[in-house]
Amino acid sequence: MASHPDPLEGSNFLVDFAGTDDASFSHVDLPVALLDEVAYRSGDDKANEPRKQPGLASYTHLVLSRGLTTNLDLWNWWEAARNGDPTVDRNVVVRLLDGTGQLVLTWKFRNAFPAVYRLSPLDAAASDLVVETVELAFDSMDVEV
Repeated sequence: MASHPDPLEGSNFLVDFAGTDDASFSHVDLPVALLDEVAYRSGDDKANEPRKQPGLASYTHLVLSRGLTTNLDLWNWWEAARNGDPTVDRNVVVRLLDGTGQLVLTWKFRNAFPAVYRLSPLDAAASDLVVETVELAFDSMDVEV
């Protein structure tokens, strides 16, 4: 894979996960990765400030949006999660491509499931498209170059 010293454009990407007929999304909000801070101070420590060390990792949701069609695969996935389907988890991959279509970066999300499903408002006075959005919770995120 070629090195890219300049900042990368975010307009060419692919989303891949099993169980959907159409994974062509128009917008992806990648999650924020967080580490808990664990404060520790022993009883005989002369300093009044605790020492800090990294704790558990957590992530905000991966948010995927696309124009609504009659394809109900995302709704059906959310409904399966709501109903307690034990096979609802999927591995999701987001691939960033450069202007020539070459792979630049890959984000992998393990054991993702739809935590939020929403549609944009319907408005008789506007000519906007209806946008379908799903927010995915997941166990872990890996990034590969």
